[in-house]
Amino acid sequence: MELKAVSSRHLWICIFLAFFNVADALFTHYFLQNGGVELNPLMRTIYEMHPLLFITIKFLFSLLVLAIGLIPLRRKIQRLIAFAFSVYFVIISWQLFLLITHVKTG
Repeated sequence: MELKAVSSRHLWICIFLAFFNVADALFTHYFLQNGGVELNPLMRTIYEMHPLLFITIKFLFSLLVLAIGLIPLRRKIQRLIAFAFSVYFVIISWQLFLLITHVKTG
């Protein structure tokens, strides 16, 4: 079996995906502390158990994503990770919009 090198594109996507996940954790915590609602039922349940548990899980998931960035993966899995990156990009963009409008009106 031939070992393939990790593409730099795959690595960078994983780095940014991990960063977006951490940012999502922090933004979500901020919004929930200020009257927001977590739309993801699983993460809402975890947050209701304890906010620190929520943040810890999000940070651990980010570390996992960084580790995945160092592993050569099949093209299909890389596409799935790129799709997740796109979804998180939209989520973070929305959260930044909410944060900016909240700061202006708050």
